[in-house]
Amino acid sequence: MKRKGFKLIEMAVEYLHAVFGVTCAIQNNAGQPEGIIDTEKCLLMAVGEMPDGSTLAKRVGDICNLTGRRVVLVLENIDTVRRRALIAGRTCFVVPGKQAYLPFLGALLTERGLDKAVTNEKHFFSPAAQVLLLTHLQKEPLDGMIISEIAKKFPYSVKTVSSAAKELELAGDCTLEGDNSGKYLHFIGKEEIWDMAYPWLASPVQEVLYCDSMEQIPQTLRFVTYDKALAEYTFMADFSGEAFAVFKNDDTIKRLKSSGTFNPVEGKYRVKLLKYNPALLAKDGMVDALSLALCYKDSDDERVTPTVWHTCLTAASGLR
Repeated sequence: MKRKGFKLIEMAVEYLHAVFGVTCAIQNNAGQPEGIIDTEKCLLMAVGEMPDGSTLAKRVGDICNLTGRRVVLVLENIDTVRRRALIAGRTCFVVPGKQAYLPFLGALLTERGLDKAVTNEKHFFSPAAQVLLLTHLQKEPLDGMIISEIAKKFPYSVKTVSSAAKELELAGDCTLEGDNSGKYLHFIGKEEIWDMAYPWLASPVQEVLYCDSMEQIPQTLRFVTYDKALAEYTFMADFSGEAFAVFKNDDTIKRLKSSGTFNPVEGKYRVKLLKYNPALLAKDGMVDALSLALCYKDSDDERVTPTVWHTCLTAASGLR
């Protein structure tokens, strides 16, 4: 392989570590770089001249069958048409500094609970991007909608929604199409979205506090969460007292916090301050299933087994 190809692969390795927090060990096998991406052995193939996306996806499939290895294409650039074809064929690719489509990576991180050492190095979606994605998966499809129309559905400016959409595109969950008259989002399939997005998704909890009375928090601002909500979405029994999620930037919540109403250590009720308003995704006075699952993403709670996790995802929208 030409030196330029090796350099491109080195850039891909650095990009995967910086953005996803995963390690990738490279070894030279008869002139062809092999990589171990987060324990998964792969063939890394730098591509210069590219055929159309469907032809490339077929060739990659042939190589996978021949070698018994997962193939990850490393590309300098990729256009929308080819990108869509590769994603449709579930063909793994990395465009260093721009985008990575590695559907197997989300599954691997899910199985191991996303190691905390990795979490500290990762970049996460902004709250707005996470809200858009969870809305699309659970509440209302945003596929084909113009950004300015999406902004009307949320307490976000068009600029904020545009930035959030670019984050989702970078993660490979959607493409931005259209012209100056309006950009619209084109999402990939729901199950693929979850696999792609998982490394970018973060727990929505900013801070956990306690209080002895909920009377000062209006019912419209608080939503059931923690064990009671988990018991509703899954088969897990409700083991503890009541807990509620609130929006950290709500004026009432900020006032109560500054007045000393909340205790950082103990109290009858647990109050989780979320990075985004739980009301945007809540269902029947309860935190939505995916936000709830993500609250446990970095948890050491042994009760939250993979089975419970997947049950919560199924309750959300049949993602598993």
